[in-house]
Amino acid sequence: MDVTNLPSLIDRLRRIGGEPADVEVKAAAGGLPKSIIETLSAFANTNGGIIILGLDESSGFAFVDIPDPSRMRDNLASLASGSLQPPLRIDTQIVEIDGHALVVAEVEPLTSDLKPCFVDSRGIATGSYVRVGDGDRRMSQAEIGLAIANRGQPRHDLEPVGEATLQDLDRTAILRTLDRVRRTSRAFRDVDDNLALERLRVLVRDDKGAVVPSLGGLLTFGILPQQFFPQLTVSVVVHSAEPPGGNSPRFEDNPVIRGPIPDQVAETIAVLRRHMRVRSYVDSTGRTERLDYPLEAVREAVVNALLHRDYSPVTRGTQVQIELFPERLLARSPGGLFGPVSVEDLGSEGISSSRNSFLAALLSDTFLPSSENLVAENRASGIPAMIRELRRSGMPRPVFGNFPARFEVEFSRSQLLDPETRQWLAGLAEPGLGQVHELALATMYHGQAISNATLREFGATQSEATAVLRDLVTRGLAVRAGGRRYASYSLGSVSAAPDLFTSADVPVTRLDVATVLRRRGLAKASELAAATGYSRPTVLSRLDELIAEGKAVAEGRPRSPQRVYRWVGG
Repeated sequence: MDVTNLPSLIDRLRRIGGEPADVEVKAAAGGLPKSIIETLSAFANTNGGIIILGLDESSGFAFVDIPDPSRMRDNLASLASGSLQPPLRIDTQIVEIDGHALVVAEVEPLTSDLKPCFVDSRGIATGSYVRVGDGDRRMSQAEIGLAIANRGQPRHDLEPVGEATLQDLDRTAILRTLDRVRRTSRAFRDVDDNLALERLRVLVRDDKGAVVPSLGGLLTFGILPQQFFPQLTVSVVVHSAEPPGGNSPRFEDNPVIRGPIPDQVAETIAVLRRHMRVRSYVDSTGRTERLDYPLEAVREAVVNALLHRDYSPVTRGTQVQIELFPERLLARSPGGLFGPVSVEDLGSEGISSSRNSFLAALLSDTFLPSSENLVAENRASGIPAMIRELRRSGMPRPVFGNFPARFEVEFSRSQLLDPETRQWLAGLAEPGLGQVHELALATMYHGQAISNATLREFGATQSEATAVLRDLVTRGLAVRAGGRRYASYSLGSVSAAPDLFTSADVPVTRLDVATVLRRRGLAKASELAAATGYSRPTVLSRLDELIAEGKAVAEGRPRSPQRVYRWVGG
């Protein structure tokens, strides 16, 4: 664990006025807090995090003198390794800042094959926790069930669908796939269609020995799989740019997409394409027109949502959800990441772990409707291709959200180096910034944390990315969080906007809060605080002004931390 950035992290906590999701602060004046074991479980089951003992959040993150820091450090490490299942090996250190000793621990996230991590004395049912916002929540029974199921290789895609028959499959689509596989394998070339389909596991035998379609076969070739599984659909919601209420519709469009997966992909893309705007750009090569989002990147997101979603019985009542907001596109699918893959691994070539291995194999030999393009490649290339297409369009990297019961991919419509961002970069007045420096800062300015892998996606070598990140930290432009493998960087105190409650010389302006909310379309106050560097009271005050001007609306209970704000100002 690199603790050289701890002063900058504490400064950020004070500016934000609260904890990000990956930081837990405790005063610990009376000893090791009892609730800290729940945080250890929650960090391990979610995306990891840092624990800081010796700061009092209620006093603006003031230092607190903790008793016997060495003993507290050892007790924390012992608690992690001796009271949790599986045991956690955490990195703990004592760090002295301004004469005050802090106990700092870094908790790495467990891979999916080891979750859930639970408090041994409470058992798995009541001792498993996840991180939600800046707090810990007990995992639901459904979330625990999903976590346990992910420890092995699921075979739900091979489950026989007893009510279905061969007549429920699209023979034209099947023949196209059989023609493809027979050209490459003798195992399919020299047998009849039915035996070939059994070898592909499109057809399987039920417990009575009858040959019926498998779930994966039905999802790939079924005429209407929803006849048997009515909720295995794609729900598309196109949000209106106008504020809800009065004569304004809540949604511009809200279709439910049915059919086999190839049809669902094609129809979903067609709906989104109809509602995307075309933007024009003029550069040295002339006039160029682009859609809000590159269709290839959108297609990869939709395919991934359908291919890698959880198909266990507990989630078959949940749809894949695609939401198109004025400033962002969100794809949400049931089930978190599967196998020994973390969010930080996503985007690296060859990194993949398929929950539905037979379905993945089928879709790699299945064509999209009226097309020569295959549904999926099954070569761990989907997310790298998605990122590559966004980069080519000058757009930020997608934001991935991994949760116990769902996985999310979010695209931002904004251009990474738009005029406003370039103006902000110029305002930093930092000499010697190269192109990679600027791309890194622009990404963080748009509200995304970055990593070494992020900069490699821009074409930097690993050593160059390391040097750029180290330089940004040294300049105070970035703050590091996380460990050696999962290190991430966000805007530091020099590059973040100053807090209006602590800087009287700064003019009152809503540029940063309004910009971030406009780009995201929908956000919580805590998310806006983390993205802008303002304290939560400052953000709330500015949001109240935006609401009064008709540029934003609030949804949810006024005092709830889950209250969200939607940009409607155009």
